[in-house]
Amino acid sequence: MQRDSTPNRKNRQQMVWLAAALWLALPLATLHCANAMQPAVANATAPQPDGAVHITRAELLSIPGTGYSAPPRRIEDAGLPTDGWQEVSLPHTAERELVPTSSGGVNTITDWYRIDLAGLASSEAQPRLLYLPRWKTLGRIAVYGDGVLLYQSQGSAVHNGYNRPLLVPLDAAANTPSPALVLIRVDRLRSSGSGFSTVWVGDEDSLGWRYQVRQLLQVQLPFMGSAAFLAVGAFAFAVWLGRRRELLYLLFFAISALAYLRTLHYFVSGDYLPVSDEWFEWITVVSLLWLIIVIHLFLQRLHQQPSVWLTRLSAALALACSIATLPHMSAAVPSLYLLTPLLNLAVLPVAVLLFAVNLRKALRAKMPEGRLVACWAVAAVAFTSYDGLLQNNLVSPESVYTSPYAIISLFFIFSYIMFKRYTGAFAEVARLNKGLAQRLQAREAELEQSYQRLRVIENEAMLGAERRRLMQDMHDGLGSSLISAIRSVEQGAMTGSEISGVLKGCMDDLKLAIDSMESVDADLLLLLATLRFRLAPRIESAGLALRWEVQSVPSLSWLNPGSALHILRIMQECVANVLRHTRATTIRFSTATDGQGVCVMIEDNGEGFAVEEALHRRGRGLRNQQRRATAIGGTVNWESGSAGTRFTLWLPLEQAAGAEKGLSPS
Repeated sequence: MQRDSTPNRKNRQQMVWLAAALWLALPLATLHCANAMQPAVANATAPQPDGAVHITRAELLSIPGTGYSAPPRRIEDAGLPTDGWQEVSLPHTAERELVPTSSGGVNTITDWYRIDLAGLASSEAQPRLLYLPRWKTLGRIAVYGDGVLLYQSQGSAVHNGYNRPLLVPLDAAANTPSPALVLIRVDRLRSSGSGFSTVWVGDEDSLGWRYQVRQLLQVQLPFMGSAAFLAVGAFAFAVWLGRRRELLYLLFFAISALAYLRTLHYFVSGDYLPVSDEWFEWITVVSLLWLIIVIHLFLQRLHQQPSVWLTRLSAALALACSIATLPHMSAAVPSLYLLTPLLNLAVLPVAVLLFAVNLRKALRAKMPEGRLVACWAVAAVAFTSYDGLLQNNLVSPESVYTSPYAIISLFFIFSYIMFKRYTGAFAEVARLNKGLAQRLQAREAELEQSYQRLRVIENEAMLGAERRRLMQDMHDGLGSSLISAIRSVEQGAMTGSEISGVLKGCMDDLKLAIDSMESVDADLLLLLATLRFRLAPRIESAGLALRWEVQSVPSLSWLNPGSALHILRIMQECVANVLRHTRATTIRFSTATDGQGVCVMIEDNGEGFAVEEALHRRGRGLRNQQRRATAIGGTVNWESGSAGTRFTLWLPLEQAAGAEKGLSPS
């Protein structure tokens, strides 16, 4: 592993040095191409196939002065000398002071460019237009045709729309003569220098599309790109408000806002600014400083390898520069717009250091997003370097600023990163939901297994309880009767018919115990029908007439095998008492619904008995009936007289919780 890591580290270092070399080579290559593209001096006017004339030579007269002056209405009022004009090639630049002096911010120079159009063929069908792709100056511009003022720039002399192409009608209307001589007046501060591109003359058809393309490249695209960037940044800020832990969204918003402020000076002019020129220039400079810092923080957040000392040092430098360049901070410091090109060049080493460190760490972290932004940063430094050369009049002023396109590319790159983060969050939620569903399925399977185990245990417990109940019932009922019969036979105290009766009773007990195990589905009538089937032969053999007057009653939801056996035992005991003690000739079964319960009545026409005395003095049969009825939430009642006895068993429709407690019959 160690031997593999060393070549990888060397490869990454080579890539960093290669990127730095490309950054240094790109501005030089651009400068060479720009110089190579300048037209030759011999081609003073170059007619184009569409009728436009490209003018690459003019005469220049520079007049020094102090402070700006308004352009006169007519050339005669300017008092221009006839001598001192020098022929120059276009585009033309005036060198600026790299470190401006205080007097350089006060002393001005007025440059007059004279262009002779007398030899050009004119079309009377359309007005002739003058097209200037770019002009750059800290001042104003005015255009004269045959000594008459045709156009002058308005608003601020600093943010004067220098990046906007100029299209000026030379004719007031169609079918009017075009001016033979054009003079262009350009004011500038001595320290700032100036730039003046080549000139085009033609009609609207030949120059309109050129003007629109320049307007699109220099103004509209930077504006649309920065506005779209800011809109997406506002969305990211809204996302951050909902998810405060996602700091990346806040940094994205900060980058979009700073990028928007940084590109404002490319497409606005001074007459549209709500702040002074000094403050607007300060915003432009400071936004670049902090844009670099925030991009550095964004990259650190991506590759998760912070450089604490580098971050603190760069932030401290940005803060110090922001404070030092505040408007009117020091009277010894010349105007900030004179220092801006120098400050932009000074920022480059810091930007190169920050972006190179982040590129190295992004390569080490093997993060495609970090690599993408870091590679953009290298290209952005190259674009900014080129713009610095253009701002300092070291390349053709006809060139286009490339920094806005670096901002536009940053918008697409960061939007892609945030889109990946956003969709990645949804993918993570989907993954978590899938994992949660899998865990839920596993828990459901575990619960199902636990339920099956509990069901088996419950069935085993129920079967065990049922076995114990039947064994106890057979022991206490059938077993007791058989033991009594065996003892009586051994002692010779029972006749054969008596023994037969005892055995028949035991058989009835056994049959009833078996019948109680059958499901009756909460149907009391079905249980009573079973009782009739078992006891009717015995009743009829005893010479009693059976009257079955059972009516339909509501079902009993609580009726289970245990409760059924209690009811059968109560009925059996009642019938046995009638057969043994009452000498009745008729026995009647009936049912009725009584309030919240059901009544089962057994009536006979035999001899009555004293109920209270029987409950206290006789055997345990009546008390067993009471206990069984209580166990299932019911009651028993006897009404006896000379005309017979009426037994009533009341059973509730709904059994109270825990009513059936089990009963060991005596």
